[in-house]
Amino acid sequence: MQLITEQFNHLKDNIEARFHKLERQQVHDVALNAEKLTQIHNELIQIHKILDDHEERIRKVDDTVIAQRSATTIMQAVQAALTLIASAIAAYLGGK
Repeated sequence: MQLITEQFNHLKDNIEARFHKLERQQVHDVALNAEKLTQIHNELIQIHKILDDHEERIRKVDDTVIAQRSATTIMQAVQAALTLIASAIAAYLGGK
């Protein structure tokens, strides 16, 4: 009977040892996962910053293109107005 008791105690000790080993492994895995999650979060923040920078640069370029087109359109309108004025003056002076 004592032999069976010792075997059960030994089995209990083995089960407890395995259980503690699994608990330690789980704690370690949780810590690793938390570290990985923190790293992923930091990388995501950096990606968002890069994306915001690219969007800002694209907006600046777009604004520059719009301003350049507007300036070109105004210059063409002024040129057309000057041509009309010159034609009107030529017609007025030519009619005299």
